[in-house]
Amino acid sequence: MTRSVLLRLQPYLYLLPALIILALFNYYPILSLVDMSLHSQTPSRPEAVWVGLQNYLTLFQTPVFSEVLVNTAWYVLATVPFTMLLALVLAVLLNQKLRAMPLFRGLYYTPVIMPTVAAAALGLWMFNANNGLVNYLLHLLQVQGPAWLSSEQWALVTVMLIGIWKNIGYYMLIYLAGLQNIPANLLDAARLDGARAVDRFISILAPLLQPTTYFIAVVAIIQSFQVFDFVNLLTQGGPSNSTNVLVFFIYQNGFEYLDLGMAAAIAVVLFGLVLITSGILTWALNR
Repeated sequence: MTRSVLLRLQPYLYLLPALIILALFNYYPILSLVDMSLHSQTPSRPEAVWVGLQNYLTLFQTPVFSEVLVNTAWYVLATVPFTMLLALVLAVLLNQKLRAMPLFRGLYYTPVIMPTVAAAALGLWMFNANNGLVNYLLHLLQVQGPAWLSSEQWALVTVMLIGIWKNIGYYMLIYLAGLQNIPANLLDAARLDGARAVDRFISILAPLLQPTTYFIAVVAIIQSFQVFDFVNLLTQGGPSNSTNVLVFFIYQNGFEYLDLGMAAAIAVVLFGLVLITSGILTWALNR
């Protein structure tokens, strides 16, 4: 083997350890999941039996699956924009050189480091229909508060609100890091030219924050598609499947109904939805 060939192969040799790790812990599990979705494996038939696309055909003919897809879509479409918008507003407000600002940043980041079980318990107390904080405040305004978590109309909205509150500090921190990397002389020059705060944000901050926004959007979409903890802890997918989402539906089929083939098929559908959504978002932002 000549020296020129070795020089061409050298970069790939450096990449080989990372590719091996990715193949073992990423690509192989995905291929195994697809293979599992093409088999049927239940307690009555513990040995995996090849069924082809039957799991997918059964899945798309199941009425509950359409409800689950709609619930997941509503969760993603509602939580991602609101979380990003609120995180950006908080980051701009907290990007000030004030003495107590680190304290406020820590307070807003506290829900992120709070254990999910503790956050769910706090959510149960706040949105309790009888003596919860939210309904108490509404009562002071002479408004009748709903049964948040036991109402088909409000249960998913409640899970969304708790999810936004839990995650907003994480994205706020990323936006804050992006803001602090923007050269201050650009903003100072715009201020001297008479640009208003809104003009500075639209013409300087928003364009320079585009890579940060892209990263946050992709992570937030993936995280929203994978919502499970709050649904499992607060509603168990109820009432009447009004909060049942894809990951909880996978859990139900795999660990409650013990239908591993169907659970794998739902997981493949989820993977495809995340991949397609991320691809569309990447194309749109590049445009």
